[in-house]
Amino acid sequence: MSSDEDRDAVVLPLIRDDDGQLYAPAHAVSSFLRRIGADWSEWVEAGVMADLDGETVGILAASLDELADQIDVQCIGHHTRLTEGPQ
Repeated sequence: MSSDEDRDAVVLPLIRDDDGQLYAPAHAVSSFLRRIGADWSEWVEAGVMADLDGETVGILAASLDELADQIDVQCIGHHTRLTEGPQ
């Protein structure tokens, strides 16, 4: 892989628990979702994927961003309950 490909690579770190179940950190998942949407949008703007419809890509990218926001909000709420206790 070239250095440009390394820089642009999307990595989703996985953590294995004692039972072998794999988990991904929530912040990594939300970053991953945002990166996918941003990449799609960049491809459309650059004309890399001429067959992609810009409007559809914009809607999909916004949906991924919204999902990432929901994950972040849920994590903030969970962290707040853990550190401050039930209200």
